[in-house]
Formats: sequence, structure tokens, C-alpha cells
Amino acid sequence: MHSHAVELAQTFLTAILLVFFVGTLGGKLSEKLRIPDVVLFILIGMLLSPSVLDLVDIRSESTANQAILLFGASFILFHGGMITRLSVLKEVWRTITLLSTLGVVVTALVVAVAAVWIFDMSFMPALLLGSILASTDPAALVPIFQKFPVRRKVSQTVITESAFTDATGAIMATVVFSLLMTTGAAVEWGSIGLQFAQLALGGIVVGAIVGWIAAFLISENDRGLLREFAPMVIVITVLAAYLGAEWIHASGFMSVFVAGLMIGNAESFKLTILPKQEHAAHEFIDAVSLKLRMLIFILLGSQVDFSVLQDYGLQGLLVVLVFVFLARPITVLSCLLPDRRAKWKRNEILFLFWTRETGVIAAALVGIVGSSGLEDAKLMSAIAFVAILFTLLLQASTTPFVAKKLGLLEEQQVREKGHL
Repeated sequence: MHSHAVELAQTFLTAILLVFFVGTLGGKLSEKLRIPDVVLFILIGMLLSPSVLDLVDIRSESTANQAILLFGASFILFHGGMITRLSVLKEVWRTITLLSTLGVVVTALVVAVAAVWIFDMSFMPALLLGSILASTDPAALVPIFQKFPVRRKVSQTVITESAFTDATGAIMATVVFSLLMTTGAAVEWGSIGLQFAQLALGGIVVGAIVGWIAAFLISENDRGLLREFAPMVIVITVLAAYLGAEWIHASGFMSVFVAGLMIGNAESFKLTILPKQEHAAHEFIDAVSLKLRMLIFILLGSQVDFSVLQDYGLQGLLVVLVFVFLARPITVLSCLLPDRRAKWKRNEILFLFWTRETGVIAAALVGIVGSSGLEDAKLMSAIAFVAILFTLLLQASTTPFVAKKLGLLEEQQVREKGHL
């Protein structure tokens, strides 16, 4: 006879086995259909959910689910940092700064006004909803740009935006949530500014330190003690960067992105990682990222509450349409047009209008709100999941097509130059 704990562990492992098996088939099918794999993963999750086939039932509030979300998003965002070039970021740093500050506020306010108008919500809960949706999703964006070679300037701007808006979106959501939970308390703008500096700058500092140490340990110098263990160093770096930042109450996601940026641009810091170690690291990251995407998005799909969607889904879709077709364009224009040095072209701006996936970060934030007992929490949950489903199923699946039509695929540009 097995103990109850062993039976729970076996049930969990059975669910993981099923996720990996069906997810692998879904990944193969996505290659045949030439669509991002996260789209099929979330559909598979909805099919396996307790509301349909009842084969996967891992609760969103469970420790196992939170660990998968946090490590998975961290690892994928670290990969985004590794494939981002500092030379490209130097061109667009003003845009990224605006998108991760002004952009978050603009998105949150537009969504809040729409929610107030459509649902007759109070403004502060509506603003909390807008803050939850303001962050873009690195777990969905990084694999899309890795598989489909969109112009570097554009793809790396979007990836970096997703890293930085995680911090600023989380700050705004945390502040609004705190105000809602402590009604009548005075707003201390000084403490809000301090909190932002701590989350953002703290994450950058921790990530830079951890990333430099990791790059040093696997570099070709005489003290590169762990050159032959590059994959294991990657795992340690992701965990150390995330947990180290969170320990000092900074942004763990920003920290892992910066750590990846340090390793991916080691040559800029007078460190040389040999091709053998670099190849081993990238092979390992590619393999692990695929498994983590399966886990994250199949579990996310399995946790969709169909009863809540049935109650609020249609009206929630109206809010999401405002979010996608009004809030995003206004945000992009207000942040890209002031940056004259980046020389943004019309096709690049149009692409950024459409590229705005929502996923893991929104799901995690709405999960926290849902467990608080806050009024309108179910409504926020429904709208957040409609946003996740809409942006992943519609926008993520059409991102390569839109990039091709706008002439932003690098392979396409090479072919066009060859015909001149």
C-alpha cells in the first residue's frame, strides 16, 4: 500500500507524462502547420482540462504549478537575454524605456476606461485589471522570434519590452492592489517610486553580477573552472538570478533577462566563451525550453475556467478587443514616435501594433488577486483568460504571417536583395 503523499506524487507524475507525450505530438504538428507551438499547447491543455476530458488537473494555486510557471518563465526569459545583442539595444533603448514605463500606464488606463464603460466597474478595480494585462509575455514571444527570424531591431525590442514591462506592470498591479485592500489609506508616491527603483534597478544589478560570474566561470580564461559544465551553470544562473533578486525584493524576471544578456554578450565584457561551450549551452537551452513551454501552456490551458468564461466571456471579449486594437496602438505610437534616433519605419510600427501576447505573467497576477477574495476577482479572471486566449490563439499564430506581409522576415529580406 502507498501513502497518500505517494499517491498524490504518482498522480502528478502521470499528468506530467501525459503533458509531455501529447505536447510532443502537438509540437510536431505545429512544425507541419508552421504555427507557433504555444498555440497548440494551450488548445491541448483546454482539451485535457477537468471541464473536458478531465485528464490533467493541476490547480493554478498549487505549489507545483507556481514552481513550473516561475522557473519556466525565468528560463525562457533568460534565453531571450542570451539571444539579444547589446549593439541592437543601443539603438532602441529610449523606446524600451518608454514602453516599460509610459506604455504600461497608457495600456492600464485605456483598459480601465473600457472595463468601467462595459462592466460598470469602479475605477480602481478596473485599473487593477489594466495593470494585470499591461505586461507582455516572454514565454510566448521568445520561441516565436527564435523560430521565425524577424528583423533583429524589432524582435529584440519586443523581447526586451517583455522583460522590463514585467517589472513595471507588476509594480503598478501591486500598488493598485494594495490600495484596494487598504481602502482609505493615503497614497505615498515617494514609496511607490522607491519600490519601482528597488524592483527595476535591483533586478538589473543582481542579474549583471550573477551573469558576469557565470560567463567568467565558463569562459576560456585560466579560471574558467566550469567550462565543461556549461548546461549546469545555465540552470544555476537562472535560479540564482531569480531567487537572488526576489530575496532583496527586486524583479526576478528582469534579473534573469539581464543575466542572459551578460552571458550572450560576454565578448563585450572582455570574456570569451569558446564555440564548444556556447554550442552546448544553446543546445541545452533549446531542449529544456521546449519542455517548459509544453508544461507552462498546456497547464495554462487546462486551468481555464469555462463556467466563468460563460458568465463573463462575451463582454470580456469587448474589453480585450479594446485592449488589442486601441490600447496597444496608442501605447506603441506614444512610445515609438518620440524616439527619433531609432528611426522606426511604418512596417515596424504596424508589426508592434499586432505583437502583444499576454500569458504567464497575467495568469500569475490574476491568480494572486483571485485568492484574495477581492470583489470583481472572478470578473478580472475571466477577462484575463479571454485576453490570454485571444492573444495566444489569434495574435501569436499570425505573427509570422504578419511579419512576412510587412517584409520583416530576415530570410525574406535576403531573398529580396538577391533579386535586385
